[in-house]
Amino acid sequence: MRRLPIVAVLCLVAWPAFSQDACTHVKLALLADTQDVQCAQSADLTTANQNTTPQDNSRLGLPPSAFTPRTDAQAVSPDAPNRTPIRGPVPGLQVTGAMADDPDARWVLRIPESWNGKIVVGVPGGLRSEFMGDYIFSDLVVQEGYAYASTNKGTLNFFYSEPVSDALACRLSPPPAATSALFVHFYVAQPKDTITEWFRRTREVTELARVAIAASKERAAERTYLIGISNGGHVVRRLLAESPELYDGGIDWEGVYWSPGGPNILIDLPAALRPYRDYALSGFNPATPAHQAIVSAGYPPDIRANPPTPSNTFSPLVGSLYETHANNYWDVTACVFAKELDPAYDGEPQDYNYAARRQPFHLSPRLAKISTGGSIGKPLITIHGTMDALLPIKRHARPFRDAVVAAGKAQLHRSYEVQNGNHIERYRQSCCNFTQLEFLQPHAHESFHRLVAWIEKGMVPPPSQCIPRGGAIVDNPALSGRAERCATLLVP
Repeated sequence: MRRLPIVAVLCLVAWPAFSQDACTHVKLALLADTQDVQCAQSADLTTANQNTTPQDNSRLGLPPSAFTPRTDAQAVSPDAPNRTPIRGPVPGLQVTGAMADDPDARWVLRIPESWNGKIVVGVPGGLRSEFMGDYIFSDLVVQEGYAYASTNKGTLNFFYSEPVSDALACRLSPPPAATSALFVHFYVAQPKDTITEWFRRTREVTELARVAIAASKERAAERTYLIGISNGGHVVRRLLAESPELYDGGIDWEGVYWSPGGPNILIDLPAALRPYRDYALSGFNPATPAHQAIVSAGYPPDIRANPPTPSNTFSPLVGSLYETHANNYWDVTACVFAKELDPAYDGEPQDYNYAARRQPFHLSPRLAKISTGGSIGKPLITIHGTMDALLPIKRHARPFRDAVVAAGKAQLHRSYEVQNGNHIERYRQSCCNFTQLEFLQPHAHESFHRLVAWIEKGMVPPPSQCIPRGGAIVDNPALSGRAERCATLLVP
């Protein structure tokens, strides 16, 4: 095995199931490739144990908000009581750490006492920590006996409460209806941190997990699965194309699509931001040309919260889904990816013109390094919501499906569209009250089980299909009158 850069490991509650030497074996196995290794046994690897997910800002030596594992885990999960059900404690080893070549490249590994011989590698969305998947990924799989590993993809970010002289800072909310004065510094915009590092760090934590598990369990892993959300879904797609020998299959939960010729975020988010100002100034009137311009750019129609909350609105009389996304994601996401992929650009996110800059600033080769062309080498299931207003399904999941078919790999892929599903699970609930939305999590978990049955038992999953509101994946969608793609993005 090639040498890895790696670790620090978190000690939790004493539990006698593993031998007392288990952590010693793990440390020795990782010693040549790690720094600051620790290891301990936990009475429960699920989030029912408050020690499983560290407290925010508990890593010393970092700016405030640079390490927010509990916030990260909550941000992508449904609120209680719709989180992953926990049936009881799962004793085992919990291991956390940093790669030897970079103390900020962090990871976590959980090995259940009753290990089933398999590994799930979770890839976080956004630029969040290695604990982002604790509710949506880890709680599911450790209860089923899988070892769980995850990485922060080698990157961090932190917030400023006021403007500062920082060329890498991005504002969180755009004018004119900004709900926040925060600015965010993204490490990925620094020269040493790149999107291609995400692929490398995920491969490294995969190999690391295999080594540590073999040392503690004295047998090799039989299967390794990937599951990623948003930016993590992008990583899953990429690795099943460029490193299929490492994995048996994967789940792509609302992954990002990148293509030098488009679609891509550098085209789509500025296209939404440009008319957004006029839409906001109209009082978020859906009858305006500004709203239609956003829809024409591939986005689902705007909807209203019922009732609005301070979390989603500048004006308590509105509660717009567009406003919620603009103030939390559109502007800041366009900014950080422009800084990472086109560092010569110093203008406003809404003014970014990818078509005009693509050739003179040599953007195609940069995007080619991170693109997802569809030539996957192992089974993959994609789940995406039709009301995703950050990564619109017309610009991400559907073009990726088209690329897979064009590459002749359709037999290895399924695409399940969730009617009215959104990018952020919590937006359906008390945080924001968009009651028109549907959860993706139940369908992602069902897809994982179908993926495993596909690979291990030869049970080919159902064809790609639109999952109606309140529905589930069905074995024969044609009998139910289901098409592969939902006919409309919003169903009342």
